[in-house]
Amino acid sequence: MKFNPMIGGVLGSFLGLFLAVNATEVHAHGESIRGGGSGSINAVGAQILEEPVFGLRWDARRYETFTDQQMVDFKADGEDVHMHESEDAYFLSFGFPVNEDMDMSIMLQYNNFKGFKDNGDDNANTCFQVDAEGKNPQNLSPSCISRTGSSPGFGDTLITGRYRFFNDGDNMWASVFGVILPTGKITNRTDLGEILGTHNQPGSGAITFQGGVAYSGHLFGEFIALDADLIYRFATEGAKEFRSGNSWQADIAFSFKHHDKIVPVIELNGIFFDQDIENDEVKKNSGGDVIYVSPGINFKINEKQGFYANFSYPIMQELGGISNDEKFRWSFGWATAL
Repeated sequence: MKFNPMIGGVLGSFLGLFLAVNATEVHAHGESIRGGGSGSINAVGAQILEEPVFGLRWDARRYETFTDQQMVDFKADGEDVHMHESEDAYFLSFGFPVNEDMDMSIMLQYNNFKGFKDNGDDNANTCFQVDAEGKNPQNLSPSCISRTGSSPGFGDTLITGRYRFFNDGDNMWASVFGVILPTGKITNRTDLGEILGTHNQPGSGAITFQGGVAYSGHLFGEFIALDADLIYRFATEGAKEFRSGNSWQADIAFSFKHHDKIVPVIELNGIFFDQDIENDEVKKNSGGDVIYVSPGINFKINEKQGFYANFSYPIMQELGGISNDEKFRWSFGWATAL
């Protein structure tokens, strides 16, 4: 199958973070690669690049949040809970063919998370603690909640490859493999000067491995392009003895009239993840399953470049422990074949 300029120009080999929802244990580096399919926005797909592609992408996520009183009530029940309101991640990617059946991609990222609250870090615990005579005037006061305006910085580096092992002209299958290297910042502090938890840092301090399988084909002749993937991710222990829970990522994308200038896309995206581990203890307010429906559009600027946008809404969220749900997310991107 020949290289389609719109596919390469609009999507190329975008790699990204599918920013797994983990509510009170949110972490921005627990997600896998994104993009690279024939017309899809999030699904990886099996169509291999035939020329180098450069791309930019912005992913944004917004969350339901707990009130100060809810955070206090959680603490009274012995629950340490932390959360933030929003995440913004900015990606720069470069993909290139190795041969006709293999390509590679490198992605750099910059992350910024905003609106933190924590009822269980050292500052909050000290404030909440009742002294020996029970005279601490701040006991269970909302003023004890630890706050942080933002946690910005460069994230980890993703290196990903695809090897197409089957291609009959109508259907393609590829293996997907990759590693996330711990190049990101892990030293951001709260407004009171305490080191933030690893799950709220731009980087992870861990090496993450991922692998799986991807598919590309067509339905109803050339009218609908179909891309799908199934990818497994597991991480080593990172900063502050934190290890993200292992996860499965599954995506399926349908692109309509994908040879046209404007291409509508509809996707189902899911991530299913285990609970995190910190200091050799399982974090009970972590883990869960989320499925999104993601309508979007690809727009061809010319034969070499294009841009895309999509909006993802969680149609199913089953999160572990005390969790604040994700409200929605969106993505914007631009790419050009070189």
